[in-house]
Amino acid sequence: MTFFAIRGSRQLTSEEFLAHLALAIRLENVGVLLGAGASKGVGGMVMSDVWMLLESEYADQIQFLRDNQFLADGELGNVELLLDRLEIACLDGERTGTDLTKLKAARHALRKVVLRAAILDEKLWSEPDQAILNPKLSAHIRLVSRLAGNRQPGQAAPWAFTTNYDLALEWSAEALGLHCVNGFSGTHDRAFRPSSFDLGLRNVQARGEARFGTYNLYLGKLHGSISWTASKSGSVCELPSTSVKPLVDQFIASDQPDNWPGFMIFPGASKFVQTTAFVYGEVIRRFTEFLSRPNACLIVNGYGFTDDHINRLIVSALQNPTLQLIIYLPEIDRLGIYDTLAATGEAIKPNEQLKRLLLAQLPQVTVRGFGAGGFFDALANDLPEPAMLDEVSERARQLETLLRQATNIQVSKRPVVAEDTDQIARAAPGAAPAPGDVTEDRL
Repeated sequence: MTFFAIRGSRQLTSEEFLAHLALAIRLENVGVLLGAGASKGVGGMVMSDVWMLLESEYADQIQFLRDNQFLADGELGNVELLLDRLEIACLDGERTGTDLTKLKAARHALRKVVLRAAILDEKLWSEPDQAILNPKLSAHIRLVSRLAGNRQPGQAAPWAFTTNYDLALEWSAEALGLHCVNGFSGTHDRAFRPSSFDLGLRNVQARGEARFGTYNLYLGKLHGSISWTASKSGSVCELPSTSVKPLVDQFIASDQPDNWPGFMIFPGASKFVQTTAFVYGEVIRRFTEFLSRPNACLIVNGYGFTDDHINRLIVSALQNPTLQLIIYLPEIDRLGIYDTLAATGEAIKPNEQLKRLLLAQLPQVTVRGFGAGGFFDALANDLPEPAMLDEVSERARQLETLLRQATNIQVSKRPVVAEDTDQIARAAPGAAPAPGDVTEDRL
């Protein structure tokens, strides 16, 4: 089997899935949720890659974790769980006055690797104006272009939600000339202002077909960004990439267990608590609000359903009967959910919430896999090209054609009917004279 897609309990052919996707992205509200897997082609890393890097470059710190039972011998590293355990241990050590030198060094190593995963391709930092020429970013540019181009007149601009810290979506939007609305506004002092999410660009000179498409992309970074930092006043600001890169390089090269100066949420079970802060709480609220809109579609890609707070929002949002959820899962064949789908690799224990979501067989949920069919490139290629004419204009043309045809029929029939009636009336013996004839006789 080379293609697999299922909606509810019904398996779809390739043509049926693409038709469903084409209709879904033309709904009133459209958005994507991208996880770490979506940035892998640009140089990013998923959690398994992060762990391999830890084993190879920070062996001493990993051995310390094993010796102190933070990690069992032979246990596959769970970076989220490790960071959470270390945070709790540091807090407890500060309370009891324990020496935390090695503990903080291990935490520092974990944070550095997670940060390295967000750098992506070095050329994107040194040549951001050449992003559109970078082949590694082509899938992101294609995704943003097709999402924006398929918007119909009067429809809202698309949303892009992501758990990634990297700047792939920002670079892609800028390469296309789209205004990226991410909650920050200002030229020299880009501070977080939630009201900017309610604003957008429009062409005041546009008429007719020129209204097709959109001029901006709404971006919600659910776990923060590599370009966010806290100012001295306590507010959150966004820095340009040219200013961020030196800070990133300095932190990675340092052996001092200092906290990363950026305003990021590192993966851990305590993320839910951290997202109650002002900035993250607002972004999460926008995500929740989007899912509750009528006629909405959320496309998920590169997300492994390992964040419980996001999972709860997605599952509860399915109470919205007009929400369509399309999930790209490259590992769907190894989860053991569908008996008709043979596994192509080692079995994986699915996340409990994801398992329940798939077993519910809701017609609102469509799953696309497996293997390369669930990767980010597949999503970018599956999205249809924007139509030459929007649906509203096409319907107006069809109506205009029907009205013209109906008018032509009536115009052509009126003389014929009148003439025939008159001739019949005059030829009929004993027929009553026409009103005009009576008048003429009287005159």
